[in-house]
Amino acid sequence: MVKRIAIRLLLFCGIFVGILIINLVIFNILASKITEGAPIENRDPGRVALLVVDIQEGTTGSTSNIEGYVQQSGSLIANVSRLVEDAEENEWLIIWIRSEVVNPLLNVLNNSLARGSAGAEFDGRLDTSSGRVVVKRRNDSFNRTPLDSILADEGIGRLVIAGLDAEHCVLSVIQAAANRGYPLTVYEETVIAKEEDMLPEMLETYRELGVDVRSLN
Repeated sequence: MVKRIAIRLLLFCGIFVGILIINLVIFNILASKITEGAPIENRDPGRVALLVVDIQEGTTGSTSNIEGYVQQSGSLIANVSRLVEDAEENEWLIIWIRSEVVNPLLNVLNNSLARGSAGAEFDGRLDTSSGRVVVKRRNDSFNRTPLDSILADEGIGRLVIAGLDAEHCVLSVIQAAANRGYPLTVYEETVIAKEEDMLPEMLETYRELGVDVRSLN
C-alpha cells in the first residue's frame, strides 16, 4: 500500500513538473514574439514619448531577488529620474510600462511579478505621478497593450526608451518600434542589463538597429 501511494505521488509530481515545463516553454515563445504593427505616417518627430520599461519592486526594488538589477538600481533610478525631469520640461509624453504575470502555474515558479503583488508595482523610488501607465504581459510593450493607440492619439513621432532589461524587454520594444518606423533614442545611462558587462554589446546592437544612442552627459 505504501509503495503504491509513493508511486502515485511520484507520478503526480512528474505530471505536475511536466505541465510547468510546457507552460514555461509556451510562455517564453509567446513572450518573445515581436509585433509588426502599422507603419507610422505623417507623425511630427518633435512629438516625443519617453517609455520607461519594467523598473518595478520585483526587478530593482524591495522584493527583487536579482542581485545584478539591485546593485545597479540606485544609479538607474537617479538617471531615469533626471531624464523624466527633462522630459517634463520639454513636454514629452511619459509612459510608464510595467510587467505583470497572470499565469498561476508560472507564478508557482516565480511570483515576483505576479498580478496584484508588491513586486508588480513600480519601484517606489520613482515619481510616476505624471504621464500614462501601460501594463504588459509580454516582452514587447506593444503586444496586446494600448501603447499603439496611445502613441497614435498623441501624434507621437519619436520614442526615447529607458529601463530594463537591455537584452530582453528594452530590446523587444526597440525592435517593435523600429518595425513601425519610429525614430528611436536611448540614453546609455538609463538602461541596464542583469550582467553589467553585457550593456556595451547591447548598445552596439541598438546602433545596428538604427537607434540614436546618446549619453546624458
